[in-house]
Amino acid sequence: MVKIHPTALVNSKAELADDVEIGPFCTVGPNVKMDAGCRLISHVVVDGYTTMGKRNLVYPFATLGLLAQHKRSNAPDAVLIIGDDNTFREHVTAHVGSEVDHKVTQIGNRNLFLVASHIAHDCVLGDDIVMSNNATLAGHVHVGDRAIIGGLSAVLQFTRIGEGAMIGGMCGIARDVIPFGIVVGGIRSGLDGLNLIGLQRAGIAKEDVMTLQKAYKMLFDKENGTFSERIDRVASVQAFAENNLVQKVLEFVRHPSKNNILQPGASD
Repeated sequence: MVKIHPTALVNSKAELADDVEIGPFCTVGPNVKMDAGCRLISHVVVDGYTTMGKRNLVYPFATLGLLAQHKRSNAPDAVLIIGDDNTFREHVTAHVGSEVDHKVTQIGNRNLFLVASHIAHDCVLGDDIVMSNNATLAGHVHVGDRAIIGGLSAVLQFTRIGEGAMIGGMCGIARDVIPFGIVVGGIRSGLDGLNLIGLQRAGIAKEDVMTLQKAYKMLFDKENGTFSERIDRVASVQAFAENNLVQKVLEFVRHPSKNNILQPGASD
């Protein structure tokens, strides 16, 4: 049976699994759906067309599913889709999509959103992502699996953060970050090599990481042709063709995007 604290305001039309727990002073709107094991600790607002998977944990003063912070956010059918086993710490905000995109904000599984982190309208997030305190995603940002975004960092709209990338604290990201890349540098952030610790923790074989390092050096060697030429050169090496990590990087940099790829050194 659903456990709803007497001080909570839960609309009778909300669809809640039998073991959902709604704590004190929470508000749940009529178009909300929560699957098994979800828990709102207290003072949480979940509204709009928000669908939550299993075992999501939401801490006090988080708000999920409110309208996009956008001048053209009047899309009453926009949605927020949340997967399983996510943790939303205090003051986290995640908004529904907007009418200027596909009206969908999507969050995957097993993500950890620390205090006051923000997922804006139309963002698409994968699995096992960590957003540290006050990390901010503007609208339409895509974040790959296992990416880490450091505290007080901000990602510009339409930017892509690749799988396994790590963004250091207090970084401003205005260009796409390759999979497994690491970014430092504050407001003028630049690519600073590969997230070797992240690759190690993911259990990637040393030989595969070394091959990725060789491809990285070739790809970002500014003394050896244009970036487009270097992409083709990396793609032509047989050892790289057999390396899954390198192929993910190549697929990423070749994918159509509104942004350029972040390069080593401080960005312009």
